[in-house]
Amino acid sequence: MTSLILKEERNISRGGNSPILYLPRKYFAPGEKVGFRLLIDHGNVEVVLTKSLYNFTCNSIKEFVGKKFNVEYDKTIAGVHVFNAIRGDLSLNYTQSTHELEPAYVTVSRRFNKIESKKDYARLLEFVEKLRNKNFDAYLEPEGDLDSLSVYKEPERYGLKDESDAIEVLRKTGKGLDFSIVVRFNNKKNNIDEINLVLKELQLKA
Repeated sequence: MTSLILKEERNISRGGNSPILYLPRKYFAPGEKVGFRLLIDHGNVEVVLTKSLYNFTCNSIKEFVGKKFNVEYDKTIAGVHVFNAIRGDLSLNYTQSTHELEPAYVTVSRRFNKIESKKDYARLLEFVEKLRNKNFDAYLEPEGDLDSLSVYKEPERYGLKDESDAIEVLRKTGKGLDFSIVVRFNNKKNNIDEINLVLKELQLKA
C-alpha cells in the first residue's frame, strides 16, 4: 500500500558550488545509502529516492523461524498483528501496528526454572549484563506466586538484605522463583542477525 505523506514545494539551497535539497529527518539520516533515480519526461525532471524504513518484516521473521520453532499464534486483532513462536524454553514474539509507519517489536526470551541459590541468580545477572554490554535491551523477569514475588521485589520489607537473600529464604521455605531473560528489539534499530545471535547465546546458556 502506498501512502502520500508529504507534497510541497521546496527551495534548492546552495552548498559551496553544489545544489542542496534538504530531506525530512524523520525518514533520512546523514551518511545512509539510498536508491537514486533521475527521470526526464516531457520536459520535467523527477528525482526518486528509495530506502527501506525497516530492517525486517513479519514475513522475514516467519522465514527466519522456519521449522525450528512451533507457531503458537499468528493473528491481527484490533489493528495489531501478533506472531508468537516457541522452541522448548525459548520464545519469540512479534508485534506490529497495522499503521504503515509504526515499527515492529520483537521480544526473545528464555525461561529458567526454579532458581533457588544466590549462585544461580548471580549467573543470570551476569548473563543479562553481558547482553547489555553488547547494546542489547535485556532484562530479567521473575515469575512465581504473588507471595514469592512480593518477597523478591521488596526484600527490605521482610528484613532481607537484597534479592539474592530473598531467593535463599524462599528456597528454605520450599519455594522457588522462575526467571526469564528477556531481550527486546525493534525493526528500525535492529536486524535479524542480531536476533539470531541472541537466540544462539540464550540457547547455549546453561
